[in-house]
Amino acid sequence: MVQAVDNRTDLTVRLVGTGPHPRLEAWDRAEVAVVGAEPVAGYADLLSGNVGQHMLLAVPSGLLADAVPGSTIRVRARLAAGEAMAESRPPPGRFAVEPPP
Repeated sequence: MVQAVDNRTDLTVRLVGTGPHPRLEAWDRAEVAVVGAEPVAGYADLLSGNVGQHMLLAVPSGLLADAVPGSTIRVRARLAAGEAMAESRPPPGRFAVEPPP
């Protein structure tokens, strides 16, 4: 049995599009362009390699309610079962959506 690596990365992404997650109830799946990444102290960083690329990001439903394509999103995420996932209950200030310029 392979043990999962506890990992976290602070991402800055630009929203391309979003829709309901095909497998996770109460989650959305966002297509994002990764524009920046910072490791989180004490955790493995498994997502920084996506800077400059598009990726899919699972986000709890409701967090992207005010987001439109082109919005900048700052989020702490992890890689779980091969899928990038935002924190399920981000503390205040750790998930932010900024409108497009």
